[in-house]
Amino acid sequence: MSEENNIVETTEQTPEKPNFQPAGISKNEAETCKHSRCGMYINIILAIAVIVLYILFFTSKNKKEVSQPVSIKTALTIAYVDSDSLWENYEYVKDTKKELKDLELRLTNDYKAKTMAFQSEYENYLKTGASLTKTEQIKKEEALKEKQNSILALKESFGSQLMEEKEKKNIQLQDSIFAYVKRFNQGPKYSFILEKSRSSSLLFANDSLDITKTIIKGLNEAYTKSRNK
Repeated sequence: MSEENNIVETTEQTPEKPNFQPAGISKNEAETCKHSRCGMYINIILAIAVIVLYILFFTSKNKKEVSQPVSIKTALTIAYVDSDSLWENYEYVKDTKKELKDLELRLTNDYKAKTMAFQSEYENYLKTGASLTKTEQIKKEEALKEKQNSILALKESFGSQLMEEKEKKNIQLQDSIFAYVKRFNQGPKYSFILEKSRSSSLLFANDSLDITKTIIKGLNEAYTKSRNK
């Protein structure tokens, strides 16, 4: 017998390996179960990996926080000033209000005097204008019209002058307050000094934080010294 025949014979005599499958499950179903179990194992491994990474991340973060602590050197201290009370009791404010009132009265009286003079001249022209020549009438009416325009311009000028003076005085007042509070708070005594008023957005402040009287006293003393120089 040739070698080739021996191989054929051996192959034919080799028994076929049994295909073990659970009873009642087809070959396709068995393959599906195999893949399902494989996917489940992979999911479990991935879940474990995520948990390990999570633990490592927060462990390293906590170590970093411990190694670099954030410390607050000083506690915040706060006080407030009642600006309504300040503007009522600051002597500089009182004097400024008086100066502005005197200026307004002076400008108003000047405007009234010029207006009355113009009115008197105009009424006199109505009485005597008929005795003038046509040329004289035209000339007089042009002069009256110029005076009227001048008085109207004067009224606007007085209003602007008064407004500018008020703005200038307000800036001077605020600067005096800011400068004194800065000197008062040297050290510093407080981290913040807030403004409390009827129109401010500060809803509540403990009375123990109120330094209004101290600030007003200091402002008045500083103003008196500067005025007496």
